[in-house]
Parts: sequence; C-alpha cells; structure tokens
Amino acid sequence: MLEKLKLLLHQENNDDVDEMLVILIGLCKEEAVNYCNLEEYDDALDYIVIQMVIERYNRIGSEGAIEQKSSGASITYDSFYSKKVERMLNKHRKVKCI
Repeated sequence: MLEKLKLLLHQENNDDVDEMLVILIGLCKEEAVNYCNLEEYDDALDYIVIQMVIERYNRIGSEGAIEQKSSGASITYDSFYSKKVERMLNKHRKVKCI
C-alpha cells in the first residue's frame, strides 16, 4: 500500500514522506475499522484506505479549514472525508447491536 501511495502522490523518490504515510495508513485503517463496526481490518478496505490517506495527505497544513480562498480558488471542507469515501465505506459497514 505504501508503494502505491508514493506513486499516486508523486513521492516515489522521497523517503522522508514514508514515515508520515505509514502513520496516515495506520490512522485511516483504524478509522475505517471503527466506522464500519468491524472486529479487525479487512484487506478489502485497502482501496478505500488509499483514498482516505490521499485526502488526509492533501489536507496537511489546512486541517479544519471551513473555507479558504486564494487567487480565485476556493476550498471548503464540510466533512473530513469526501462523500465518495463515505459511500465506499458504507458498503462495508456492519450493523452494530447494543
């Protein structure tokens, strides 16, 4: 997964990014497990975790931004992950009985 992410983020020759990506992968895997109410991580979530890491990586330095405008460009975050990620996670979500 790390190598795929490095390629997708154009960081294949940047070893300094490895540690950060490993941390983000771990965080996103844990979030996916918790969101989906799973006992343990399922490799079927890999493609979703990759998307989650990319979204988190791209927001580094602008975490929590509600709106950001610069040179005519505007960024607004109304939830932490995109609706696309939410839809993908919902396909793996288990009902939690209390």
